[in-house]
Amino acid sequence: MRGKLVKQDPNDEPASALLEKIKAEKEQLIKEKKIKKSKPLPPITDDEKPFDIPDNWEWVRLGKIGIITSGGTPKTKEEKYWEKGDIPWITPAAMSSQDNKILFDNYQIKYINKEGLEHSSAKLIPRNSLVVSSRAPIGYVNIVPFDYTTNQGCKSITIFDKRINKEYIYYAIKYAKPQMYKRASGTTFKEISAGKFEQVVVPLPPVKEQLSIARILDYIFNISRKDN
Repeated sequence: MRGKLVKQDPNDEPASALLEKIKAEKEQLIKEKKIKKSKPLPPITDDEKPFDIPDNWEWVRLGKIGIITSGGTPKTKEEKYWEKGDIPWITPAAMSSQDNKILFDNYQIKYINKEGLEHSSAKLIPRNSLVVSSRAPIGYVNIVPFDYTTNQGCKSITIFDKRINKEYIYYAIKYAKPQMYKRASGTTFKEISAGKFEQVVVPLPPVKEQLSIARILDYIFNISRKDN
């Protein structure tokens, strides 16, 4: 995460160029009314940068590279929202067995149906988004290889640009766990809101370097994974 795992290649397109492309793509999605225009994220201060990074990297807030989605729960007493459910509904409890896996593959979970989705604050999140537990506890993270929903205890990030390596972002979010706790609030248990989660700061390398870092970290940590 500091730019020391792989050799720097001066020919790599800098992360700043990638961010400009993401900005243009986001503006196009807003124009097409596929996403809503969000409030500008605050500038990243020097105090938020825990270490120096290479010149062709950029510090970036999660909300700048993806759509942040919160979850919801259909009324549990309304069987009509759950019967014959076929839409995966992920909770932090379901993520607990997935802590050392990149891909979420726990199918022993609850499922809601279309009516449950329409009558709750749950949102259908596209496959290959990253789900993060935002309470009880904060910091479980997985890439989900199928469309899904979550309860309120999870936040998800759907990356704007397919060139960004999702596995690198997986590791970056895991590294940012202490930062998430600092941004969280609560007395009985800590919880990070969607607004605070989108402000989490991670280092973004050039595209090729993201892939190289993710592969090396896979090897170092012997993380269980599948190609996706």
